Amino acid sequence: MQRRNPALKARAVTRKGIGRFRAFLSRGAAASQKIEAIRRGVEARVVDEMVDYLGVPKSVIFRVLQTPESTAHKLIKENRPLDSAASERVVRVAEITRMAEETFGGREAATRWLKTPNLSLGREMPLSLLDTEFGAGEVRSVLSAIDHGGAL
Repeated sequence: MQRRNPALKARAVTRKGIGRFRAFLSRGAAASQKIEAIRRGVEARVVDEMVDYLGVPKSVIFRVLQTPESTAHKLIKENRPLDSAASERVVRVAEITRMAEETFGGREAATRWLKTPNLSLGREMPLSLLDTEFGAGEVRSVLSAIDHGGAL
């Protein structure tokens, strides 16, 4: 009988235990995997992961995902997926969060920036603009300007 390597087993458990939101944060996540997840629907419990990771109330995440609180709670309770539009917003938030982490050098500074009203964004919190692709584009532009020494 072949024995399994305990180190490999631990790595498999860790990978399996990684939350969907953190997986989307990874630079290694292929576009095809993201598209498939969006089409299939991201598990609704990703809301809890986003709340923990970003350090915001659930109400903020519900607004960004444009998902009514009662609907989200029901989906979480029943272990069902979000619809494709909300799932796409999850991926968008993860991608912008990763971009902010690269710009600011880490999670803490990035999440603080995402939650702070920004003059270049009409005094809006960058996170609050991620409910639309146009808003996300504006946030990307500001991050790019900061990253490249721009004056925004």
